[in-house]
Amino acid sequence: MRNVTGAVAEGDDFFNRINEMELFWRNLETDNLLLLAPRRVGKTSLMRKMAEEAAAYGFTTALVDVSDCADELHFVQRLYAAILEGPLGDPLWHQIKENWLGKTIDRIQKVGAAGFSLEFRSDGADWTRLGEELAGALSKLEGRWLIQIDELPVFVLKLLDHDVPAGRARVREFLYWLRRLRQKYTGVRWMLAGSIGLDTITTRLNIADAINDLHIEKLGSFEAPVADAFLQALAAAHSVQLGEAVRAHIVTRTGWTAPYYLQLIFHQLRGVNGEVTQSDVDRAIEDLLGPHHRNYFDYWRQRLYEELGRPDAELAVSLLHHCCRAPEGSTRSTLSLVLACPIPDPTAREDKLRYLVDVLQNDGYLVEADGRWRFLSPLLREYWLRRLAPQEDRND
Repeated sequence: MRNVTGAVAEGDDFFNRINEMELFWRNLETDNLLLLAPRRVGKTSLMRKMAEEAAAYGFTTALVDVSDCADELHFVQRLYAAILEGPLGDPLWHQIKENWLGKTIDRIQKVGAAGFSLEFRSDGADWTRLGEELAGALSKLEGRWLIQIDELPVFVLKLLDHDVPAGRARVREFLYWLRRLRQKYTGVRWMLAGSIGLDTITTRLNIADAINDLHIEKLGSFEAPVADAFLQALAAAHSVQLGEAVRAHIVTRTGWTAPYYLQLIFHQLRGVNGEVTQSDVDRAIEDLLGPHHRNYFDYWRQRLYEELGRPDAELAVSLLHHCCRAPEGSTRSTLSLVLACPIPDPTAREDKLRYLVDVLQNDGYLVEADGRWRFLSPLLREYWLRRLAPQEDRND
């Protein structure tokens, strides 16, 4: 097992997630799936592992990352390319090449045994019909298809980021179109995922019914025994002396044991001579929280602006400033006071607080315990307190 701190974990680098994958496969027998997962819990790695094992569950799979798609036509083009490059690309192409699709193709080239490169005309290509042609063709093939779309919310936010009224209309049209495909072609299963909550975006736009046909599951951090086994496997693979008490200390200090943060801490410990101590762990974490490693954590603040927009992102950041003051977090009444100045009306303030707290909980920032809202990740809480919170919050 390699010490992977940036790339997707594949092959021998992928660890466990057996229970989660079995649950997701059971869901896909009857439903389409929306996977909600905070950043860095291994969502993309899990989806790739499921794609590798799909045949054992009776599925032919196409996995596509749409985070860099510029528009709806590019989205559909990416789907075509991913599916045509798969094991059933040849029979699928024979089925669709002579129909209406042929009139929309600007350039297509078969590359190798099962690869295709294609482009649609941007002037007049109907992306809605292109997608329907593809789903219809898939449904006519023998067997079952699973289309996995990673980072769909990122693409949706790009549509929204254009001119506001037009952007909202584009998002509505796109998401309802995708819902119609799921409902019409039941032989094709969909697994939609992203590190930004698609449910949050649809709630924000008052179009929650665009995804109400999806079965929602969450992917979280490792349970403590799995995290311990993960650290043991890393230590054995890299000849690092990591005793039981030290592994327990890493799990305790990490708190929210996402694979990524365990990998980061282990990476810092690989240079230790001899047996790793708890003090070594503390020094490693202190180094990770330093300004030169801010890219490991600062995305959590940036994504709020991508997901919520202003002014809601600024309100959410203010709530997090207060929650980071103490490890046990803040009470709901305190959080309500935080919003009192920007939202004087009590009813409107309570509605906004409920919405923002739900977002922060669903997206992996906060968790409720004993009537207080605290950071789910102690590492993120410490980073937020040191690097992002106003000075008065740090001194409390």
